[in-house]
Amino acid sequence: MSTYDDEERTGMSTQDVEETGMTERAVLLDFPGAGELVAAGRVEPPSAQALARALAGIEAAVAAQEAGPAAGRKQGAVVTAPLRLVSARRRFLVGLFTAAAVAAGAVTYANTGETHTGTRSEARADTASVFLDDISTVAATRSVSSGKYWKTHLTVGDSYLSQSMDFYVVNHGKAYTKGRRPDWQLGPKDLDWKSLDQLTTDPAQLLQLLRTPPRPDSISPFDQAVTLLGESPASPKLRAGLFKAMAGLKGVKLVGAVKDSIGRGGTALEFAEARSVGRVIVDPRTSSILEYTFTWTAGASKGKVTRQTFLSVGFTDKIG
Repeated sequence: MSTYDDEERTGMSTQDVEETGMTERAVLLDFPGAGELVAAGRVEPPSAQALARALAGIEAAVAAQEAGPAAGRKQGAVVTAPLRLVSARRRFLVGLFTAAAVAAGAVTYANTGETHTGTRSEARADTASVFLDDISTVAATRSVSSGKYWKTHLTVGDSYLSQSMDFYVVNHGKAYTKGRRPDWQLGPKDLDWKSLDQLTTDPAQLLQLLRTPPRPDSISPFDQAVTLLGESPASPKLRAGLFKAMAGLKGVKLVGAVKDSIGRGGTALEFAEARSVGRVIVDPRTSSILEYTFTWTAGASKGKVTRQTFLSVGFTDKIG
């Protein structure tokens, strides 16, 4: 690559480096907070909304930077800027953009705790809503596929579900029929494979279903949504709608970046009830459910944990 190409890519010239006596990398990282950003490593990209807020702040900073020289010209003064000051200004703006963008991403996908405008729990819920809105967009972009069976590959083994809801497990290479799988719950509805395709994908309507008063044998609305997202052949549009509907559930909290039981990185959400806590770990790059844990926090089963770790899910045309 030519020197001109390098200058276009980095926004620096050889003269900049000679003036400052710094390498290109050192120049780019010569701003307050650079050390902390390098130490933090890679973070998830910010949402479009968060990035827009960051860019608005940067535009304001640029305007403030321009105001000084402009004011001097209006007063008839001749304003000159030594090259090292121009370079310093460039480093300032690069640093401001980097810090703002990374900070926006951190705010979007991490537990922010206290804020000036709400309680701790409100701040966590708002952040969970932002993450779920963003992940719904990721889910909507997944490709559409089909097959005779829905395969769930867990750490404990593989299972297959036919379109007629016949359930099979594979043990030591041999398939065993386990009968008909129970339908998935969604508020007042019991859904089989066929009815998934007939279900609304509108987030508001899905939220209304999830908010329906529970039946005696119902699982929590959080568990209902997670089960459909992790275990069913829901379409990309339905998965996107479910994620967005979950953003409207009260009590859903964002835990932040975690690792599942086999070491994969993801983003965790929790939903606490009177006697239990459900936690789901989502891959923010793909919207896939990595792991779900259900922990009893009271009663005779206090401390008991049920865990499902999903290695992969998807369509297939044969068992085994």
